[in-house]
Amino acid sequence: MAPMFLRTRLHMYLLWSTCLFGLLAFFSYLLTDSGSSSSATTIAASTTSTSISPANTAPPLKYTVLPGESLYGIAEKLKISAPALVALNKIKNPDRVDAGTVLLLPPATGFVPIGATTTMQP
Repeated sequence: MAPMFLRTRLHMYLLWSTCLFGLLAFFSYLLTDSGSSSSATTIAASTTSTSISPANTAPPLKYTVLPGESLYGIAEKLKISAPALVALNKIKNPDRVDAGTVLLLPPATGFVPIGATTTMQP
């Protein structure tokens, strides 16, 4: 009989603690939701004002594809995103880039995330 009592008691503690944490989460949502719209407009205003900078007006860099190079290898060597190269250069088939092709590189304005690629590593 003792193990059953312990099991029931444990279940009651879990039930009460779940309800308590649910109420705390709900109240914290109510407290933080009221100020989220004003902070979102503040963030949007600050990002639009900082997006215009002298670094963004610099001409894009160019890279000439050498024989035997792949788009994945170029992106890995230059530490940039292969999908960004595809989008910037409007490449239709990222698996085939001919030697001598001049690629525009994204401007180096700071952090450039490296995403998943659509091409296989050679």
